[in-house]
Amino acid sequence: MTERVSFHFDPGCPWAWQSSKWIREVAEQTDVEIDWRLFSLALINETDTDPLADEHAKSTVALRALVLVRRAAGNEGVGRAYQAMGALTFERDDRLSPEVAKAALEETGLGGSMVDEAMEDASTMEDVRAEHLSAVEQVGCFGVPTIVLGSGKGIFGPVMARAPKGRDAVELWDRIRWLIERDEFFELKRERDRKPG
Repeated sequence: MTERVSFHFDPGCPWAWQSSKWIREVAEQTDVEIDWRLFSLALINETDTDPLADEHAKSTVALRALVLVRRAAGNEGVGRAYQAMGALTFERDDRLSPEVAKAALEETGLGGSMVDEAMEDASTMEDVRAEHLSAVEQVGCFGVPTIVLGSGKGIFGPVMARAPKGRDAVELWDRIRWLIERDEFFELKRERDRKPG
């Protein structure tokens, strides 16, 4: 039976990027379907200004462009666009910029003009905020990656330096999924001694 899993991400987060590569690998080998959900780390961390109104704030342009992608191409389009943005940003070491977002949307056939359109359309800012706040209020999301199962239970993580592949990816999924379903489980953590990638 297919299980729909929400994966909350900020396109500028390298840790979420590694986890997204892992959950894609899981989806290829199991009956998991991914619902790509937007989350702004800047909204969590910024207190003085509204980062969604600032085109220079990290991830803002990409997040707002992804709103238009969702309107035009649905969840599948968001997944493709995020994959292209992540590959350019984290696999090629480009900075996530409006130019990188445009290149990613061009690469996926969605059209780089969506980036400029998104920044001219104030409703994209409100859609990002609404999706972000929904994750905070309904799931207790405080960072990314956050995974939410079809049951509504979710958890921050997994945070990993390198995404596992093949059988290792599925085995990790089986264990993470089991932990997420445990009401009494909250956290496992160790010091991060390397960067993702």
